Amino acid sequence: MNKKTDLEESSLTKVIDDISEGLNDAGTVFNSEETPVIEESTGKQAVRYLLWGLLSVVVNFGAFFIFYRVVHLNYQFANIIAWFLGVQAGFWVDRVIVFRHKSNTAFREMLAFYGTRILTFLIESATLWIGISLLSANGTGSKIVGQLLAIIGNYVLSKFFIFKNKH
Repeated sequence: MNKKTDLEESSLTKVIDDISEGLNDAGTVFNSEETPVIEESTGKQAVRYLLWGLLSVVVNFGAFFIFYRVVHLNYQFANIIAWFLGVQAGFWVDRVIVFRHKSNTAFREMLAFYGTRILTFLIESATLWIGISLLSANGTGSKIVGQLLAIIGNYVLSKFFIFKNKH
């Protein structure tokens, strides 16, 4: 019985020695050099952007409904409040979930986010004006084109200017 235990211990010792030898050959795991940021695929971010972006749309429409139909605010005031709340929801969703951005400059990023949203709102408005007033196109079709331009613009501006990760 003693020989069996000695044999088991020597086999276990050999396995442990083999594992530790392999670990020693692996090199250092932690070092003082800065580790590079691993970029996530743009496709995954774009899908998250589209899916989670629906949340800001729901907030926008829900707030508009509440302020316009329930509280009976003027539709323009209701729309401004709804836009603000929708953009605010969009900022946090994009920052935390879509782009997984970490920094200590959230307020500055929020200001830039609002600035880009105003820019794409103006692009959408210009698209509506061109489509409806100049081309006599369908209002719904013009709105869809404007929304597509705004969504693409918002994604590009958010990814490359607001929530860009520093290497």
